[in-house]
Amino acid sequence: MKVLVTGGAGGVGRYVVRELHRHHLPQTVVDFYAPADLPPGVDYVSCDLIDREATLHTIRDCDVVVHLAAIPNAFMDPPEHVIAVNMVTTFNVLEAMRDNGVRRIVYLNSQCAIGFGMHDVDLKPLYVPIDEEHPLWPHEAYSFSKRYGEDMAENYARAFGIEGISLRCSPIWMAKHLDSLLDLLAPSRRGEPTPEPSFGGYLGALDAAQAIRLAVLYAFTGDEPIPFEVFNVAAPNTFYPDPTLDLLTRIYGETPDVRDPGYFRENPHASPFDTRKAQRLLGFRPKCDWRAVELWEVQQ
Repeated sequence: MKVLVTGGAGGVGRYVVRELHRHHLPQTVVDFYAPADLPPGVDYVSCDLIDREATLHTIRDCDVVVHLAAIPNAFMDPPEHVIAVNMVTTFNVLEAMRDNGVRRIVYLNSQCAIGFGMHDVDLKPLYVPIDEEHPLWPHEAYSFSKRYGEDMAENYARAFGIEGISLRCSPIWMAKHLDSLLDLLAPSRRGEPTPEPSFGGYLGALDAAQAIRLAVLYAFTGDEPIPFEVFNVAAPNTFYPDPTLDLLTRIYGETPDVRDPGYFRENPHASPFDTRKAQRLLGFRPKCDWRAVELWEVQQ
């Protein structure tokens, strides 16, 4: 199996490249620039995925595309640039896959596509825990680009039989974020109640890379209506000392409908994003816990 990783020189990409290399999955990195620490035996191709012809020439001779390339920080670029780059690159990658007979895309999505993330309003979920069937309510450039990227992958599966897996990830924490993370987590480590809570979801980059590797290797049964699956991917808990339902009640002034009370009885600090489908079908087992964030990279 040959894997092609778009955006493999980026922050998450470097974790993914190392994870695939550790598990002996041959790969090629596609990016504007070569990673500084490319593992031995990993190939690199320079390509601007906005360029349709260059993308058609590059996305070929592989079995799986891991599509990471995107503008990940919607606050650094004008919104029209964010949505244009993220949408056009995804379209060009899928078109190249169709044209060149590549069978699978693993699409790095975001919980923002559901409508909960980097937004100015607090939309109340219809129910918790939030599973993959919850309606999607994007309402800014980045979340629109991620939601419609998933839609494109799903419809290429429907129309052309290209296998697609979309991973809706909570915010991905990397080693380069450690100083800011320690500041963020300091009140929680002291056990202080959270004055202005969010959903508290997070995902260690090592666990994101694990989920991507598992998606690369996932075997469709053939019984699916189309060869396409969506998975929530998150740490099993929030990074707050407060119970999750208490946090949600404070955010909304009332507790959202709890569809599965046993979920929060088993773990009162469970993530609002239900990852049990990823655990069941992918075998996803997150290892990164916020209480030991300094040790995540050391333990590898």
